Amino acid sequence: MRLPAPAPDTPTLDQLRTAFGHAGPDTPGRWGSMTCTQMVRHCRKFIDLYLGRVAVPLPMRLLARLLGPLFLRRALAKSPTATPRNLKTLPGIRSGATPAGEFEAERTKLLAAFDEVAALSGTHDHPLYGRMDAGDVVNLIRHHTAHHANQFGLLGGS
Repeated sequence: MRLPAPAPDTPTLDQLRTAFGHAGPDTPGRWGSMTCTQMVRHCRKFIDLYLGRVAVPLPMRLLARLLGPLFLRRALAKSPTATPRNLKTLPGIRSGATPAGEFEAERTKLLAAFDEVAALSGTHDHPLYGRMDAGDVVNLIRHHTAHHANQFGLLGGS
């Protein structure tokens, strides 16, 4: 599966790294119920899913292989600012309660995950969607992370 280029306003990994450098545990969200710490953890867990570190049940994998290409093409064509809010989250990447003082540890893990994502090349076996071009994986991660950076006002003009 080869996906279209991301929307022009999708930030690069470096721009996302800078944006998350401006976040803090008390950064308020514009929508949803997550705290900033939970959002950072969720974004990191999303990357863990894409890198194959989160188990995905077989029925979900089968459904994603069937419907994934259509969903992914539609998602990438939209600006991260136009992505619907409050979508259902896969159980494996829900952030849950976060103890006080976890923000810096979570941000450090997220920034390290950005480094892993930047190093992807060739093809990648996605646990949901199957064999994908690494560039497409990077673009989907950029789109998802930008959506949540916008949720917390971390990107200029968002």
